[in-house]
Amino acid sequence: MKLSLVAVALFCLSGCGAERVILSLASDQQWTAEPRPAKPPRSTPTSVHDKAPELALPPWNVPLPRPSRVLRDALPPTQLFKIVSPAVYAVLGQATALATSQGSAVAVSSKEAITNCHVVAQAKTITLANATTTLQAEVIAADRKTDRCYLRVLNGKLEPVPGFRDHATLSVGEAVFTIGSPAGLINTLGQGLLSGLRRSEDNIEYIQITAPVSPGSSGGGVFDDRGNLIGITTFTIRDAQNLNFAIAASHFWQ
Repeated sequence: MKLSLVAVALFCLSGCGAERVILSLASDQQWTAEPRPAKPPRSTPTSVHDKAPELALPPWNVPLPRPSRVLRDALPPTQLFKIVSPAVYAVLGQATALATSQGSAVAVSSKEAITNCHVVAQAKTITLANATTTLQAEVIAADRKTDRCYLRVLNGKLEPVPGFRDHATLSVGEAVFTIGSPAGLINTLGQGLLSGLRRSEDNIEYIQITAPVSPGSSGGGVFDDRGNLIGITTFTIRDAQNLNFAIAASHFWQ
């Protein structure tokens, strides 16, 4: 089903406190900051979108083969979280001393992770962190139009997701789980349903979910009930109930 959202306000989930109006999901509108105090305290980090220009990013390419392993057995939520949460990292992007962005990323190999470009587009330094490690990373491939970015760690190794499913194999009504860093709370688990399979007018594949998402969730993982990565949390529709969307994970290999 084509996803055409005309003059609908979408809220980015990278912790940037910004929103944009998108015509048919095109990126031709400008970010608009939410109201802020006229003079915030100097010690308070502000949105990277308010203080720093977007940086030049590497062109889009797919730097590694698509994962082939598919997990077959359904897992209870406690076990699912234990298995997949090590692959989900909080992302802190630093543009200036006071301008930061915050989101999430999902490891798909021992060196590479996938996230949304709006999480890291203005960051001069990128840090990935979870409960056990903190690593430095850089952007190695980016498609701003579709909000897909690949990161590569500069030190150490990542714990990749154990399983992966293609968008074409998904069905409406499946149970889904989200893991991300809403409001900076690393590895927060959410649960819901796959409520729609969408395709934008420029053929971007999206998964619509009812699992809760919040600022900081951008770039986090959406998993099926077996622990397979199926999507990357990307945006929600403002002033609506549980209309949350993720780019299909398989779209990062197109």
